[in-house]
Amino acid sequence: MGKDRGRGRGGRRNFQSKPYNKNNWRDQKKEHAKHSNGKPHTFTRNKQPQQKCTLRENQVGITEFTNPDLAGFTGILKSRFSDFHVNEINTDGHVLQLNDLNVPKQEIQPVDAAQLEEWRKKLETVIDNSVWEQIAALSTAKYDAKIEQNVDVDVTSLYKEQRTQIHQLIKQLYNGKLISKTLDQQPPQSSEGEQQVPPETEAAEVKKVIRIAKPKPGRSDNRWNFPAEYVNFLVHKVNVDTSEVAATIASRLNLRPSQVNYSGTKDKRAKTTQSFCIKRRTPEAIAQAARIMRNVYIGNFSFKPTTLKLGDLQGNRFRIALRHITQEQEHIELALQSLKERGFINYYGLQRFGNSASVPTYEIGVALLKRDYKLACELILKPRDNDVEFMRVIRESWWQNRDSAAAAAKFYNNKYIEKKLLDGLASFGESDYSAALRRIPRNMLLLYPHAYQSLIFNRIASRRIKEFGLQLIPGDLVYVEEDNSEQVTANEEAAVEAEEEAVEDDMDVDTDSLLSVEEEQSIYKRKVRPLTAEDIASGKYKLSDVVLPLPGYDITYPSNECGAWYEQMLAEDGLSSEQLRHNEKTYALGGAYRKLLIKTDDLKWSFRRYSTPEDTLIASDWEQLKSIEVTPEPVEAESKYRALLLEFTLPAAAYATMFLRELFKQDTSTAAQMLLEQEELLKKSEQDTPTIADEVTVEVPAAVVDEVAAEAQPQPI
Repeated sequence: MGKDRGRGRGGRRNFQSKPYNKNNWRDQKKEHAKHSNGKPHTFTRNKQPQQKCTLRENQVGITEFTNPDLAGFTGILKSRFSDFHVNEINTDGHVLQLNDLNVPKQEIQPVDAAQLEEWRKKLETVIDNSVWEQIAALSTAKYDAKIEQNVDVDVTSLYKEQRTQIHQLIKQLYNGKLISKTLDQQPPQSSEGEQQVPPETEAAEVKKVIRIAKPKPGRSDNRWNFPAEYVNFLVHKVNVDTSEVAATIASRLNLRPSQVNYSGTKDKRAKTTQSFCIKRRTPEAIAQAARIMRNVYIGNFSFKPTTLKLGDLQGNRFRIALRHITQEQEHIELALQSLKERGFINYYGLQRFGNSASVPTYEIGVALLKRDYKLACELILKPRDNDVEFMRVIRESWWQNRDSAAAAAKFYNNKYIEKKLLDGLASFGESDYSAALRRIPRNMLLLYPHAYQSLIFNRIASRRIKEFGLQLIPGDLVYVEEDNSEQVTANEEAAVEAEEEAVEDDMDVDTDSLLSVEEEQSIYKRKVRPLTAEDIASGKYKLSDVVLPLPGYDITYPSNECGAWYEQMLAEDGLSSEQLRHNEKTYALGGAYRKLLIKTDDLKWSFRRYSTPEDTLIASDWEQLKSIEVTPEPVEAESKYRALLLEFTLPAAAYATMFLRELFKQDTSTAAQMLLEQEELLKKSEQDTPTIADEVTVEVPAAVVDEVAAEAQPQPI
């Protein structure tokens, strides 16, 4: 009961932890069996598992700590995706939790009988008793698809308010048995195609008709009868991408993915809850669209007059289980207290830079910023050692033959960036790289130049801490307004995830408007000011108030030594701040600001024991809603492992992995964490084995290995 076995709807077990691939799932199954021989996965002391070329933290500028003198400790992050829970915090400060599965129905607001009779009398000149008899007969007739079943009422002479009263009468009197719709009826046409309009009516308006019809079986009046136009709902997902949920719901509702709005992306390898928003789609239709997705649950419907935008959140609430804790509790609590007091460096985490060390996303960003579109395309399509089999075949095929149409035909769906790019090359020509790149949605293209910005931020932050420690220095930048920090952080996150149709935000300032006022600083530049020696002496400011810029053409750099580092680092890649004023708006970088340090004041922790690596240690929203208990904590004599349970809040755009890195004092990349877990399991096996042979075999549950292996899957858009 307490094991995290990923049950789907209907109580069926879901043993498939990797994304479904209809072309090669049988081969994957055979490959799985070949390596495991039908037994749990094993690792040996002398035969370490092959490591893919994944990014490490020091490769993207993540090198420093706020308290380097305090030793870290070992803990395994995301051993299971059930160890990592994220709940969004809305703009009102409420932690969002899925706890209501009711799907609101359209309700016809009752109208007083006297009011209905009054409307009916006023409309007698248009709808007399004979017409009402026709309508009544239509309501009792059986549906017949072979004949027209409708009554047309000429309402050309009526005002919109009067037409609305007719619709209300039909709705109130026949309660779904009939539907009504206002139509513009054009004059009849002659055989030559000319409209036959009598001379005396040539200047008349187009005729308006209310058509009262028999609805098809299963359908009723589709007029909007909810309190507001925008339907908000919570999505609780398990090991699924936010963008994948949005794309699937959009497809089922015949919408573009950009019409399914959310305030921010959440981790895939986790159990997360966040708010979504769709305009004028009934909760019933939305629930039906989500029902086809495994491990996705929706509820808590509400109605708002305005849409949900990227960045419309205060932050995220994290609940995390760190497994295989071996250090003494006193030392761990000392590290936790230090982190609570000093905070952690607000680095961009590895998620920002892709999962390949051979082709990190920031290299593609540099190529785009330097207008080398050929190189950018080649980097996106370049073979890499961590590709799954079907993607490896496609990349190698294109790399050798440069036949984009043939390579694109090998994809089994249209979700991947590589497929979009190959289609573009096939359509516009194998050498029109700029046009082909525009086939990739703008929000995905933005990730590449923003990854380069993130790299520069990380490197500057590391150098700032390394050379000046945690002390303030004159020239450090702080926000002018106290309340401005949250909004700027939200804008920064929104810009990175902006949808294709979104308007430009503060990170991408309109070039034309800047040129029209050459001597005037932009509003965005005026959001910060440098600290003076007097400011520092006053004690009013702390390092957690300091912001560092993300490089751009419209940004204020620190008026101290740190300011010069930006141009130096850009020059290393053949760029300058002015060159970031790109002639293609998509790639232009205006700049942004980001806090150097993050502190969390609500950090809570506890320790618990468990018996197997598959034990569920934290109850998700869904498990709490369904009263599914986590694995009971065993008595000390029966427990083999110890875990640290954490609960804390971070602002939008801050990374929980960087919070944990400050505790561990070691790399939190997937590859490093996987090796650590294997080592801890090996140590435990040696402790439990009386005689240690030269080669020790450690059993790791297949479910755990499969979850980690799924991280190497290419990410769909």
